[in-house]
Amino acid sequence: MSWRLGLEERDKRNLALATGVMTLLLFVYADGSLEERAIAAVVGGLFAALVFVVVTLVINVYKPDHW
Repeated sequence: MSWRLGLEERDKRNLALATGVMTLLLFVYADGSLEERAIAAVVGGLFAALVFVVVTLVINVYKPDHW
């Protein structure tokens, strides 16, 4: 599926890293019970992953040829 979107191997690695870091940070810093923090972390991590993919695709479309 990722090859259809035009994501390279380094993009997939960076996606996993960014999503993992955001999920962990949201879990640590969110207020609430353990369940609420876990839900907030998962939702925030999914949102971070979506934003990462959209930004990466836009960059890949509009980046200069010499990059």
